[in-house]
Amino acid sequence: MKTWIAAFLLALLALGVYWPHRDAQFVLDDYYTVVRNPLIKNPSLYRNIWTSRLFDASTSSGYIKFGYWRPVLESSWILDYRLFGLKACGYQWVNLLIHAFNCFLVYILWRGLFGSASLGLKAALLFCALPTQEWVVRYVTGRGDELSALFALVSLIALTRAIRSGMKRWAFPAFICLGLAALTREVAISYLLYGLLIYFYAKGEVKSINRFCGWWVLIGTLPFLLIWSIVPKQGNILIWHVFYFASAGFCLWLAQGRLRWVIIGIAFFASVSFYQGRFWSTEETLLRHTRSLEWWPRTVVARQLLMKYDEDIPAVKGMISRSRDHLIKAMWLRRLGTIYFFHHDNALARQAFLQALSVAPFDIDSLDALAVIAHDEGQEDRSLKYLDRALTIDPSYPDTLRTLGIHYYLCKDFSRARFFLKTSLFYDPDNAQARDLLRALPTL
Repeated sequence: MKTWIAAFLLALLALGVYWPHRDAQFVLDDYYTVVRNPLIKNPSLYRNIWTSRLFDASTSSGYIKFGYWRPVLESSWILDYRLFGLKACGYQWVNLLIHAFNCFLVYILWRGLFGSASLGLKAALLFCALPTQEWVVRYVTGRGDELSALFALVSLIALTRAIRSGMKRWAFPAFICLGLAALTREVAISYLLYGLLIYFYAKGEVKSINRFCGWWVLIGTLPFLLIWSIVPKQGNILIWHVFYFASAGFCLWLAQGRLRWVIIGIAFFASVSFYQGRFWSTEETLLRHTRSLEWWPRTVVARQLLMKYDEDIPAVKGMISRSRDHLIKAMWLRRLGTIYFFHHDNALARQAFLQALSVAPFDIDSLDALAVIAHDEGQEDRSLKYLDRALTIDPSYPDTLRTLGIHYYLCKDFSRARFFLKTSLFYDPDNAQARDLLRALPTL
């Protein structure tokens, strides 16, 4: 009965704090990992998930093309897409359920390891409402942290039972779940150290809970410290969600306090998390929130949002002049060109896009933009050259394929238009423009 009461309280708190917005939108990297990811949309491409990096499916992902190989994480989005399409609220619901289950697993782990149901429940409630968890629950791409933690927690629970009972049969599920955790997020390699920590505590070599908590948090922060020292840019991008698993030890330390202070802490955490939740409805609201909290230089989150929404030309030019990374500089130049294009200044827009290409020759989005400008000016041959060049860079990029389809449609070459529009929809079946134009083609 105590177990069911704990599960009910944790589920109630999670639902109260993280109830998804009905009109929520995808934000930040979700645009590349979900919205523009053909691997989770087309059954014939599912197998490519196991041979591709996380951002490989979207050529336009630019500076975030790191070597992330997370096939289990990407595979989890296949079910979401089948159930919810591109409704971010549904994805957030799945994230919320995973987080609530993780809270319950934290309770099971601490209760089994320390023999105290009350300590485990207090720690799990603190873990549930901790404000830094907002990044994981509301942020669809943040599922990597919580899904990896789910497998890791199951692995550590199995390991604890194997140590306590002496039954080796628990070792097999422990290793299987550890492998799944590693296929979900690379940082799971550090979870081996958590297994050693639990082993030493069970054997009495780590004699106090406070020391256990200190080691737990230290292990969780080591990957961040190592990445920060080697590649500061990647360290910035990790931000708070990297501490999701480590925060379980911090909450355990807090849970040792007096009950009234723990209850106050839970209420405070829940209030802050609930308040922050209103900023995750759209990218615009998230941008306003991050800009109100940021310090100079701008945080990576704010910078990534500003690349899509900033209309201040002097500010964009300032970011271009300060950018040292060539890919980031190309993305800011592309933003500048987009601003000029929407102001109907094709000459300055062309200049900005050409500068972006000079910095990053494989900037496919700038090539597509130059093709559109050339078409607007009646230079169809030049437009086609830009599109052909973009197609050689990535023959599966749906934006290029769709633009080619539009080009041939306007040229009355309906056979080629149909081919390119169908191919575009193969990789991006949610594109309404390509779908509507395909329907408008005359039947052969």
